[in-house]
Amino acid sequence: MAEQEEPLLNSGDTVEVVAGEYKGKKAKVISAYTNSISVELEMKDEDGSKPRTVLKHSEYKTAGN
Repeated sequence: MAEQEEPLLNSGDTVEVVAGEYKGKKAKVISAYTNSISVELEMKDEDGSKPRTVLKHSEYKTAGN
């Protein structure tokens, strides 16, 4: 089984969600893992907090600088 080479991400990098509940939203990387990343979305919930979630590498793309 060949492993896919994913771009290296650092804490604070911005990504765009391309699949799932938050598709089309931008998020900042909290931490990168082997098969996923944890992110904090730039949008705010009704209570003023920013949602956090974990994304598989296929569920986001890096935001162009």
